[in-house]
Amino acid sequence: MDPLFFYTPVINEDMKCLELDKNLKKIALALRSVADLFYLVDIIFQIYQLNVTSKISINGATFRLERVKSAKKILLSCIVIDTFAVLPVPQVVFFIFFTKRRGSRSFIRMFMNSLILFQYVPRVLRIYLSGNTPNIQTRVGILVKAVFNFFPFILAGHILGGIWYFFAIQRERTCWEYGCRENGCGSANFDCNDNIFRNVTLLNVLCPTNPPNATLFDFGIFLGAVQSDMLRSTNFSKKLLQCFWWGLRNLSSLGQNLEPSGSNQWENVFAVFTLLSGMMLFLIYLNATLQTLSVQLEKIRSDERIFRRKMQLISPEIDLWLSKNDLPKDLKMVSGRTEKHLRTVIVENVQRHLQENKDVDVENILAVLPLRHRRGIMSLLRLTSLKKVSMLESMDEKVLKAISEHLKLETYNEGSYIVPEGEPLEKMMFITQGTAWSYPPTPSSKGGITITSSNTKWLEKGDFYGEELLIWALKSTPSSELPMSTRILKSQTEVEAFAIRAKDLKTIVAKFWWHFRTELRHLEDFQLEHWHNLAASSVQENWRRYCARANKRKLRNWRSKFIQIN
Repeated sequence: MDPLFFYTPVINEDMKCLELDKNLKKIALALRSVADLFYLVDIIFQIYQLNVTSKISINGATFRLERVKSAKKILLSCIVIDTFAVLPVPQVVFFIFFTKRRGSRSFIRMFMNSLILFQYVPRVLRIYLSGNTPNIQTRVGILVKAVFNFFPFILAGHILGGIWYFFAIQRERTCWEYGCRENGCGSANFDCNDNIFRNVTLLNVLCPTNPPNATLFDFGIFLGAVQSDMLRSTNFSKKLLQCFWWGLRNLSSLGQNLEPSGSNQWENVFAVFTLLSGMMLFLIYLNATLQTLSVQLEKIRSDERIFRRKMQLISPEIDLWLSKNDLPKDLKMVSGRTEKHLRTVIVENVQRHLQENKDVDVENILAVLPLRHRRGIMSLLRLTSLKKVSMLESMDEKVLKAISEHLKLETYNEGSYIVPEGEPLEKMMFITQGTAWSYPPTPSSKGGITITSSNTKWLEKGDFYGEELLIWALKSTPSSELPMSTRILKSQTEVEAFAIRAKDLKTIVAKFWWHFRTELRHLEDFQLEHWHNLAASSVQENWRRYCARANKRKLRNWRSKFIQIN
């Protein structure tokens, strides 16, 4: 906001004098005052922090650090920088000395211009220190950092354009002073508030701008500002955009478009300053970009090292999980348009989760797999569990798949009764995780006391419970009730198991009854009556379907013959 002060001087062309844009003056003062208020608050806070950190406490006693150390901290801190930045240099230069300056004393002009340039040193230094804050390694942080690295170029263009406008005002005033000194056109004070008569016609002849005359007076790099009439306008937006464009253009070209006059030292200094500023900004931006790339590259390398370490730890766990679940590593699975081994599919999905910074629970490895692969592996796990039952070991694959479709994964907490005493046996279970024990009901089993009976059977992963339910499904009639459980099943740890309900099992047995014909030989006559009826109805149903298909074929044949005749 300090460059706003550069735009406050305005040339009154009719009177050949300088005045201040009152509206812009008020806005600039208000904005600068608000900024100074924030600086003062920050300075007070930093002094308070230094006062707190300059005390140490040992065994309840407080000691002050040496004054030299405290002074060093102050010098190393931003307090001194902020103090210089808050000094009211623009207000003093523009509103007190600039319009009131008399004569052409070069040392006054040099001193004022030096103050104007050096007032930005603490501000620029403060911005540079702010840019060295710790990097924020997030997408938003990287974006903010990139914008902040480009911000000094925008700010420098704004400042340089304002200085160019201010020096152009001075350059035209210098022409007036030179003309009055050489030709005696009146007072050399060019403040519009003094109401002094000036020979405007003579000044127009001695300071021509359209067209310019370098023999009379060379405006140098400020000729464009003088010819554009923006020095005489109070349209702030027009002046700001034009000067901002000039600043950006010359910064980006390192001042190659500038052709300063040889008679004005400050013009040459300003041209050199523009070139050095452009080079410095380019080097700062290049350095910041390289630092950002270096930090990102180091982060990528660090993430890769962490990723490789995690995969080294997880890879044996994957092999162990496959072994525990009796799943072959080279089992082919469809992944996209190709077939891949089961282990490869699991490893690829684990890698994807780790790259997305997601946790991977090896005990629940199915959670990282896509739904189609999860269903395929779950089906394999169910079939593996079913084939451990003696009655289903050599069963047709269709029957096993039908049973597996009705298996539901259930979880039981530690110490819970899965099948209580005296309850109907309503499901058959295949344990996949955890341990449980099965024991016969005894008078001492109630109340949760420890069972030490020799009939206790431990069940763990791969074991099943409730095989008698399958026998019941074979022997039962439509009106048969569920069998009573002959043993109590209680979880020792958290247990996961596939379970199939009695009604679902009975439905499957009835649907595929001919696959159980070996077991049907051992049934009694009254038990076989139900299966005889079921077989008869099945034969009738198949005969009806056969007749329906035969009739459809005959109808198609007659229809085709009729079409040929016509």
